[in-house]
Amino acid sequence: MKTLLYVWICLALAGCGTRRGEVRELETPRLGSWGDQGDGSYRNPVLNSNFPDSDVEAFDGKWYMISSGGTLTPGMTILESEDLVNWEITGGLVDSIGWKTRTGVWAGDFVRRDDHWLCYFIDFETGLFVCRADDIHGPWSAPQLMLARKGMTDPAVFWDEEERQAYLICNYQIDELEKERVYHQRLFRLSWDGSRLLDEGQDVYVGVGAEAAKIYKIDGLFYLFISEWTMDGRGNKVDRRQIVLRSPSISGPYEKRVLLEKDAVTQRSCSQGALVQVPDGSWWYLHQLVQSKDSYEGRPQFLIPVRWEEGWPLLGEDADGNGIGNTVWQARKPVQGKPVRGVQTDDDFNLPQMRPQWRWSGNPMPDKWSLTERPGCLRLRATAPLQPKRPYHTLPNRLMLRKMGRGADTVTVKLAVGGLAEGQQAGVALTGLNHAALGVECRGGAHHVVCTTSRDTTLLPAVDGPWVWLRLCLKQRTATASYSPDGRTFHAAGGPFTLTTAGFNGIFISLFSMHPEGLGYADFDYFTYDYDGPKHQALVVE
Repeated sequence: MKTLLYVWICLALAGCGTRRGEVRELETPRLGSWGDQGDGSYRNPVLNSNFPDSDVEAFDGKWYMISSGGTLTPGMTILESEDLVNWEITGGLVDSIGWKTRTGVWAGDFVRRDDHWLCYFIDFETGLFVCRADDIHGPWSAPQLMLARKGMTDPAVFWDEEERQAYLICNYQIDELEKERVYHQRLFRLSWDGSRLLDEGQDVYVGVGAEAAKIYKIDGLFYLFISEWTMDGRGNKVDRRQIVLRSPSISGPYEKRVLLEKDAVTQRSCSQGALVQVPDGSWWYLHQLVQSKDSYEGRPQFLIPVRWEEGWPLLGEDADGNGIGNTVWQARKPVQGKPVRGVQTDDDFNLPQMRPQWRWSGNPMPDKWSLTERPGCLRLRATAPLQPKRPYHTLPNRLMLRKMGRGADTVTVKLAVGGLAEGQQAGVALTGLNHAALGVECRGGAHHVVCTTSRDTTLLPAVDGPWVWLRLCLKQRTATASYSPDGRTFHAAGGPFTLTTAGFNGIFISLFSMHPEGLGYADFDYFTYDYDGPKHQALVVE
């Protein structure tokens, strides 16, 4: 008996400390400045983070959304909702990208057919792929290449049950016109099982930056929703508008209407989304805000009401009376009575598998991380950055999370330093075009807190003890760093720093462990993230 007690004590001491945390459902979900407001209404965005290129499908009383991930894995995020307002991440597909690429998994479309799911996406450099799964939660088949061709994006599929013919449409760029951004919406006949293209396709629409099509058939008419740029006289982009084409034949000819234009509040274009109908018969449209120079949350998702007039959909509100809709910022929820939910963020690393909110910076490296070597902790083994001058952007074994919202953010991690090798650094980072990282580095056998930005590096005195708490705070785009040796009193680590972004991906939060020769490991006990949106589960430290 004494031996068993001794073994139990040793195992307890080998775990992740005495101040363990556990992710729990909150008795009263926390509300925020966006999303569900708890009174039957919501504020846009319903997903205030980088969830681009969405498609939404209804199945078994719920809605499912996909959002593309580029070269991050899983390469397509899957979310679930009971009311189109409250969304949780349920998983992903394309766990590993098995072909050479710089672009990865771009915008896609998915559909429930008979007893299985099909998801289509395009790698701009490689071509059109399809994956299959019996269950939305997977496992998903490895991507099957359907058409090898550079210069395509944004596939959408449609099954016409009346004609018993399936179709696929995508943006199909012709080489000599690429510089002018004139894109061809090309319609292909698709095999009934969805696995093969049956012809070389035909153009049904050509426009400047015309892409992100979706096909619907309502009351005998075909509707093609397409995003299209308007340009000024000097060839500069002005507004990415949502248009719709309407015809009794999927091959056309089509009538055209402009449905949605630049948002008057943020001055960001509104387009690219999915049209859905809820059980009470009302119609809704989920769309993204297009990126801009200050879109540090990425491309958020907006939910707006749709009404019909003379067979044309009218999106949002026509605030200026010019016949074109604008997004709305508050409305009643399409489905009442469903609980407040929120995209998962906190992690206690107590599960045998990674929680679904995380994404790897490239293909997963199974030998470089573990949730079982030290139960209750995430062990990240060190890797070397691919580009030493940009270590926090090119480290192949980063675990990444989307920044949520535009308000005040606080990220806190508890890190064990005992496994760090000489010259190894591990911690938490914020990355956009530039970076701000807070970590612990082993130098001369001592553990120093290090704050590194694109501007400078601050080395702090060595800390004692097996644990260090690291905290990064963001007020909009201004980051500050602090650390604690006991989890209670935090000390400043470096001055404020402004994050900037490039392209449309916004700011990401990541956990990292790096060493030029891949030596050592770091154990993360827990990760918490507070932000200005709804939250229904959180890590509780006792």
